[in-house]
Amino acid sequence: MAVNISQAKPPSNGWLIVCTVTAVLATACWIAAFAYQYQSTRPISEGDVFVSDATEIGRIVESSESADDGVRRARNRFDIEAVSLVNRYGLIVASTSQSLDGHQVGSPLLQRAVSNGRVAALAVAIDDRLEIDGVEEWPRGSILYQVIAPLESGDGHILLHYDLAGLLARRAQPGEILPVTLELLALGLVFGTIAVGSYVGHSRSMRRYREMVTESELLRAHSRDLEDANRKLAEARRVAEIARDLAEEKMRIRSEFVLMINHELRTPLTSVVTGAELVRAGELSEDEQTEVIESIVAHGRRLTEIIDQILAVARIENRGLNYELGEVPIYDMCVAVEADMRETVADDISVRTDVGALSLVVSSLVENAHTHGASRVEVRCDDRSQTRTMVEVGHRPHPAVYLTVSDNGPGIDLQFLPRVFEKFEKKSYSSGTGLGLYMVRLMVDALGGSIGVTTSPKGTTFQIVLPAVVHSRVMETV
Repeated sequence: MAVNISQAKPPSNGWLIVCTVTAVLATACWIAAFAYQYQSTRPISEGDVFVSDATEIGRIVESSESADDGVRRARNRFDIEAVSLVNRYGLIVASTSQSLDGHQVGSPLLQRAVSNGRVAALAVAIDDRLEIDGVEEWPRGSILYQVIAPLESGDGHILLHYDLAGLLARRAQPGEILPVTLELLALGLVFGTIAVGSYVGHSRSMRRYREMVTESELLRAHSRDLEDANRKLAEARRVAEIARDLAEEKMRIRSEFVLMINHELRTPLTSVVTGAELVRAGELSEDEQTEVIESIVAHGRRLTEIIDQILAVARIENRGLNYELGEVPIYDMCVAVEADMRETVADDISVRTDVGALSLVVSSLVENAHTHGASRVEVRCDDRSQTRTMVEVGHRPHPAVYLTVSDNGPGIDLQFLPRVFEKFEKKSYSSGTGLGLYMVRLMVDALGGSIGVTTSPKGTTFQIVLPAVVHSRVMETV
């Protein structure tokens, strides 16, 4: 096939721009990953630990009903050796260690901190043993870190006793590679891959462009003879693709139809045959025989409904729908479909519709809601939209009247939602032929409107939008 060099264009610089941008982003992600890892794993300073703990413990103590309750809650939460409340005179008025209650702060440095209202810390041998619930945890003379800090209210201080080993453990941070670091590295790898792919794509495009130029120069002399053949080939290819698409669509519909028929007809048919054989055997009691016959009748009716639905869709697709649309007052329409009408809806609005067909649509939606687990279904009509649909098919008219069917069922799976109005589409474990909502779609389209759906775990709402006629005012639409 000849290539016209006048139509060939060199590759866009967009490849190089994408390559540059993604390379910069990859580098930024890797730098951020190493910086985050370093910042997150370096040891915390003692001062940061003291200030953070003292601030949080002070808030806990001040918010508690009593000082004793506050210091105990703080110690249990932060796992500190001892937590005490010191008044403005340096006297311990509440402590998690009974041996400290009523004692004076001993260190001169801590006493000056109490007087000046500042934070102070030092490692020193304790003057009195530390008892927790009557058990001696630390004997007198043990080396502990002691920290004193004022309360935010200024009414007293917090005195903390830290074990040196425990303090070191609180200062340390995880040494392993953190998840955020891995995520940033992975993101950088993605950007790096895109950058490399963009560069390779640009190189290949340039090579292909040069090949096209060479090929065009070699085949220029034969291009006029091949143009007619190319047109015929393109036409034949187009016809073949259309035929292939039609064949594939027919095969897909046939396969779906066979699977649906196999599932939906086999179950009731098996029940009918089994029940008939039980009745023929004559081994059932009178009550059991009556129950089996009722089951046969119910499944026979189910078979009839399935066959009627399939034939109805076939008739619609072959002949189409042609309703005679007339102007119906909105109040009369709401009464016909048993819908509640908002009090603010004006009486001068009419709807261009076929009331009989619309009633079938509403009843089908109500029945579908009950079939799929809804215990309550509400039908309302309004002159403005009260919901934002997630999927909508058909052409929304303007101006319009909005008819909603809402239920409290379990909702529709969001992955299945885009196909909810397609033929033979249904959840694999649900009953039915997958034709109900497809027929509703065809009927609403024939009425000149649209149908949309929005769903959540709390329920599903179908919104039918119908063409409206307003006689004395401009109708507000959403």
